[in-house]
Amino acid sequence: METSIQPHNQDLEDSLLGCLIGNPEQYYKVESYLKNKDVWYVAINKRLWNIMSKMHDQREDIDIHTIGSNLTKNDNKNGMDFFWLTGLVQNAGIPSKSVTYAKKIYEDYLFRKTIEVSKRIQKQAYDGNSSVYPLINDTYTLLGEILDLRPSVGFDMGECIDKAMTEIKEGSGNMIKSGWRKIDKLSGGFTKGEISIIGGRPGHGKTTFLINLASKLVNSGYRVILFNRELPVTEVVKKFICLESGKLSYKMVRNSQFGQSDFPELEKMDKLLRKLYSHDRFQMFDQVRNFESAAMEIRKFKPDVVIDDYIQLIEPPKNISERRLQLEKICNDYKWLAKTQSCVVVLASQLNRQIEFRGTRSQEPQLSDLAESGAIEQVAENVFFTHYAWKMHPDKKTNDPHKIKLIAKKVRYGETGSILLGYEGDKCKIYGSYADYEGKAN
Repeated sequence: METSIQPHNQDLEDSLLGCLIGNPEQYYKVESYLKNKDVWYVAINKRLWNIMSKMHDQREDIDIHTIGSNLTKNDNKNGMDFFWLTGLVQNAGIPSKSVTYAKKIYEDYLFRKTIEVSKRIQKQAYDGNSSVYPLINDTYTLLGEILDLRPSVGFDMGECIDKAMTEIKEGSGNMIKSGWRKIDKLSGGFTKGEISIIGGRPGHGKTTFLINLASKLVNSGYRVILFNRELPVTEVVKKFICLESGKLSYKMVRNSQFGQSDFPELEKMDKLLRKLYSHDRFQMFDQVRNFESAAMEIRKFKPDVVIDDYIQLIEPPKNISERRLQLEKICNDYKWLAKTQSCVVVLASQLNRQIEFRGTRSQEPQLSDLAESGAIEQVAENVFFTHYAWKMHPDKKTNDPHKIKLIAKKVRYGETGSILLGYEGDKCKIYGSYADYEGKAN
């Protein structure tokens, strides 16, 4: 019966050992991955690591000669001699990559350990002589052994205190202001490593709000990435043109209805948008279907703020069938991405249709109106809703087409409440208050 070769990489083991001989200061960076002698697959490499570890513990200098003096005659017989050590050093890896090498060697070890544990589980299952419950307990214990092998990610309280004190004294570099004074007064802004939700029914200004937010952030010097899952990027660009212009009508832009007097403004916006939304400051996608592809673009661009419009259109994980669990997975993945990339994530969300069947006075959105509300609300720092009363009741006696309400239903680091904003739909513009719109209109 043919025996499969277990996962290992001898060249990588040799490269790392050569690197450690020539650069012994790297030892402490890789030690946590290599403490268990069985991490090393090649016997002579395992033996050399044990020698070097003992020398480090005893504060001995490490180089070819000092290591050579610790080799025994039996080591020499096994091929561990001065020429072998010289070969390791000559083919050493790059010192700055030593942790990468160690992680890969450790990963191969985990694969081998998994194979070993799986065989033990299989043998017990085939024996069939014991109760199923002890077998399950043994399986749990064996899998726990594998999990326990993972090195600690480490924690330094001193570093955390230094960072917190710097933020307190110099102003939090962890906060990003929205650019709307009243909104920032409620929430304090957006926190890096956190998710905020913008919810709303179709036609209630949700996308317009996000485009205005992106504009304010880019104008403030932040790097922004925007995923459009409903609108093509060309349509979003048209909205940016109208927003930044303040003169051009979105209806006219969308339908190419221009007079000669409009072309200078179009040319001005062409130049402005190319400069303001340059590739190094702003990126936008409309064909990124799943979270994994979005995460790849985010890691490459390293933005300050991620805006995704909207999460119900993200292609769900194929291995999860229940919609609630699909959204929960997407939200949790975005949460961890926000933390690891130290960025703000703003996610748009649709609302349940039940809101349309409530009485007139209770048609303002509630947290329970979020589609699959539990999964979304739980991970969010802030939950805001856009509510455009004119959309539901276009009656000038009771509503104003230039008023839109932003409702803060969950604010982790601030206060809940609502703000009346100015709205000019044909200019794709949201003002910081209705008074700001009136001042502009007059």
